[in-house]
Amino acid sequence: MDKSMRILGIFIYTLTSLFLVFEMALQVSPSVMTRDLMYDFNIGAATLGIMASFYYYSYTLMQIPVGLLYDRFSARWLITCAAFICTIGAFFFAFTHHVAWAAFSRFLMGIGSAFAFVGVLIVAARWFPPHLFAFLVGIAQFLGAMGALCGELPIAWMLDSIPWRVVLVIFGAVGSLLTVLCFMIVRDNPYDDRFIPKRHHLKKELKEIIGSGQTWWLALYAFCSWGPVVVFAALWGVPYLRVRFQVPNTYAAVAMALVWIGVGCMSPFLGWLSDRLGRRCLLLRVSSLIGLFSSLILFYVPWVTFNWSFILLLGIGIAAAGQILTFALVKDNNRSTTTGTAIGLNNMAVVAGGALFQPLVGFLLHLLWKGTKDGYGVPIYSVADYHVGLTIVPVCFFIAFLVSFFFIKETYCRPKFAN
Repeated sequence: MDKSMRILGIFIYTLTSLFLVFEMALQVSPSVMTRDLMYDFNIGAATLGIMASFYYYSYTLMQIPVGLLYDRFSARWLITCAAFICTIGAFFFAFTHHVAWAAFSRFLMGIGSAFAFVGVLIVAARWFPPHLFAFLVGIAQFLGAMGALCGELPIAWMLDSIPWRVVLVIFGAVGSLLTVLCFMIVRDNPYDDRFIPKRHHLKKELKEIIGSGQTWWLALYAFCSWGPVVVFAALWGVPYLRVRFQVPNTYAAVAMALVWIGVGCMSPFLGWLSDRLGRRCLLLRVSSLIGLFSSLILFYVPWVTFNWSFILLLGIGIAAAGQILTFALVKDNNRSTTTGTAIGLNNMAVVAGGALFQPLVGFLLHLLWKGTKDGYGVPIYSVADYHVGLTIVPVCFFIAFLVSFFFIKETYCRPKFAN
């Protein structure tokens, strides 16, 4: 590949990563709007959890189709259409006044967002040499974490001066620009701007992926290591910190940003380190243990102060970053012709935690609710209520450790198949 093609590849990778930043900001934005959304739609925690999780329902269900589509059709057109769908969802959410339509808007956002992370990995696989793949996955995760930061911290500041609906209109404007840029710039491969689909045997390939035990164990690890981030950092963490430490919304958002900083900074480092060491399983085990102890101390040690929580939140983010190595292991364990589909399955497991855990925590909070409300009629949940609901977090990290220790096999960064 000549220099001009390498530069174009970097540019395309950057642009598709910006789409990932955008969708991650959309994904986590309700976490700093919980009070506004409950007030505006006149709902409690259970309904809010269900509404927010509609994003994850469509995102999760779309992952296998997304992988199949990327294996068969033009990445340029898929990414462009996905960005457009996200944009429509953002505008729709901004202008709706009914909770059912708000849930539908989140559902649309999830459909479009489903193409983002897999799209970045497909671009990395097609435009860059194989030895850079794990590192580029880490960079993508870093940028995704920065998107989550943009969906929490800046929005928390913006909400002090403008309504949440205006914030969503701004999201829609950014999405419109991204849609145009993706259509104009993204190309499918360095050799030709036209995508030439390979001949595939769908039934045979799906049977091969489904029959791979390692693919399923990796998916379970990904589910358990990222589930805590989806349920805690992406929705219930900010209100928990606000109640636990009696701090304003912006302070809680600043603290929660440390989870995303941990994910963002550690992801490329873990990708680089695993390639450097020639090992991935060891890093999976260490990551899950860090998450287990950080979450247990944060939730159940009473003397933890707001300042000390910063270190523990960073630890949870560092632990969650370990899931990026599952994508490299999935690539190692599957043929190149089924990479997109296998990655889609793994990414489905990553985000399935949102579909399951966000409404589950909301339901538990609703069951434990004592009936108290603030001056605006928004339900008030106690620290003890949150501790019961968020028990999911350390449990997930513990399961992830068991899976990585007993079931996931080391590939030593070498592909299982020659082609």
